[in-house]
Amino acid sequence: MTAPPTLSSQHPRAAREERERRMSRALVVGGSLGGLTAALVLRDQGWDVDVLERSAVPLQGRGAGIVAHPTTVRYLVERVGKAIGDIGVAASRLRYLGDDGSVAHEQPCAYRLASYFELYRGLLDAFGTEHYHLSTQLAHLDNRGDEVALSLTDGQTLTADLVVCADGIRSTGRAILLPDAQPRYVGYVAWRGTTERDEHSGHTASILRDAITYRILPHGHLLTYPIPGPDGSVLCNWLWYRNVAAGDHLNDLLTDRNGSRAELTVPPGSVQTKHLEALHSAADTELPSPIAELVQRSAEPFVQVIVDLEVSQIAFGRSCLIGDAAFALRPHIGAGTAKAADDAWQLGNALLHTTGRHVPARLKGWEAHQLPAARRAMQRACAAGRSVQFEGTWRVGDPSPFGQHVAGDSTLPIRLEQKGIPNAQAFGPRRSLPLRGHPADPGTAPGGRLRQPQPRRQGTERLP
Repeated sequence: MTAPPTLSSQHPRAAREERERRMSRALVVGGSLGGLTAALVLRDQGWDVDVLERSAVPLQGRGAGIVAHPTTVRYLVERVGKAIGDIGVAASRLRYLGDDGSVAHEQPCAYRLASYFELYRGLLDAFGTEHYHLSTQLAHLDNRGDEVALSLTDGQTLTADLVVCADGIRSTGRAILLPDAQPRYVGYVAWRGTTERDEHSGHTASILRDAITYRILPHGHLLTYPIPGPDGSVLCNWLWYRNVAAGDHLNDLLTDRNGSRAELTVPPGSVQTKHLEALHSAADTELPSPIAELVQRSAEPFVQVIVDLEVSQIAFGRSCLIGDAAFALRPHIGAGTAKAADDAWQLGNALLHTTGRHVPARLKGWEAHQLPAARRAMQRACAAGRSVQFEGTWRVGDPSPFGQHVAGDSTLPIRLEQKGIPNAQAFGPRRSLPLRGHPADPGTAPGGRLRQPQPRRQGTERLP
């Protein structure tokens, strides 16, 4: 009896049809919130997905607080089953403080503020760790006609029908695809810190409780709001935006205690003592007592430079950029994580019911929708920053600019349907796995290396 033909001996049309019958394969570079959302949405649609995260450990310490936009929490609510009221903490009042620390203006609001870790943990629990690969770093990618090939820094080569670069503001994918697109410093930094709400003095606690609070300064501003802390506690997260001209002072501010010059952030515990002392002195003279207390009580304030980053293209054959890998927004509109999640959901919409050979065309359609939306968000974030830091046109009593598409769309009602985001069916398995290190993961060979890829098509290899 004649053996059935192998793929290599089939007619080209038959070979193409055989490839189309296989599950479409996606690699997501970057395992933060946007990357995990993209991986989950694609997996629910039937894609075979692996996430490649360059960090050696789970991402536990990124940022202090996040405005929980409906799109940011959509997966957790619709497909994991979390209640909105169980995500973050509520802020029911928007307040502005006057010179003497009293409330100069107050209005109702309906925001929820989350910690990075609770959102990351929820999404990672949903995705599981079998296909979430730590210590896995992109070195190069090559868009070919019917696949995209990834080279990793450990020498492995992987292939897929789709590569989603969600690796943040320091994106390796963007550096490969658009090497000239670089973050641009905008003239100010954010000092950041947290305090335990229960440790505040009585006056400070009463002023700041359950509120988003602004203090507008002649050339800058301070913003504070509550976020979840560990073990059910509530923290007060604050950001003090201060203008710092590019040059020697900025370079010194970004040089840590060990003499290393940071690119974007000097992390907690690394800021030079003289800069912390200068911060505390400025808080005493420039801030009203309730928020000066926050700065003074924060154990390890840290510094983040504020930058703009935008790209002219986000679809490249079978590869794409999402989230901060493409557009890094100034924090004033609280929409960075929402934009990344929206990129992921819209990518899923664009690729719904498609097959591998149609990916490039679908990505172009997705790009035509997402690029203008990202540019509008960028313009709003830049305008807010200029208004409050340089132009002096942000007034006490102005509504918060929080929102992805328009100011105010970050409010969270009881049900997402009220925001025009209907519930969707969950297509894939809901897995909740304990977080494990790579040596014990099913998808990892001894020594932490990904298992030897199995044949995908003639002449190529892929992850299991």
